[in-house]
Amino acid sequence: MLFLYFKRKQVFDPLALVMAATIIDLEPLYYMLIGEALDHQIWHGYALSLTVYPVLISLTVYSVERVFNERLWSTYNSLRLKPTKIRYSMLSIFLSSLIGSFSHILFDMFTHESLPYVIYPLAFGSNPFYIGQFSGIVEVAVVTLASYSLICWVRSNKNEKSLQ
Repeated sequence: MLFLYFKRKQVFDPLALVMAATIIDLEPLYYMLIGEALDHQIWHGYALSLTVYPVLISLTVYSVERVFNERLWSTYNSLRLKPTKIRYSMLSIFLSSLIGSFSHILFDMFTHESLPYVIYPLAFGSNPFYIGQFSGIVEVAVVTLASYSLICWVRSNKNEKSLQ
């Protein structure tokens, strides 16, 4: 979903988009490390990923952007993200966090068979949205969106060089 940042740099916070879409996978990592058979649990459902999780990510990103302002400029510049600003409003951060977490669960719900809490508090023995062998279609969509984000990143850098 990083392509959203490249399309509207003033609106979408790249840190919030990336953190919200990736940190949620610490849950399966945790459960794998402790040997739990079911690695996608309560955080991989819409109930928490659209309520508590974006709030936690938003507060973290808001704090990081205020405390590590210069470091973020340096990091964004080294990644050639060409930011127009570092400090986003809480609303932009929250919406970016919401989009990142929503998109993560949206793609996961079709590709992971063991995702019983996707529509918590309703819990199923398995994921009712899992599409089996057709989950490759969703994976192709994810790769396509990631490739599009990469294309937007390259174009952003070309446009920046042509302006100099």
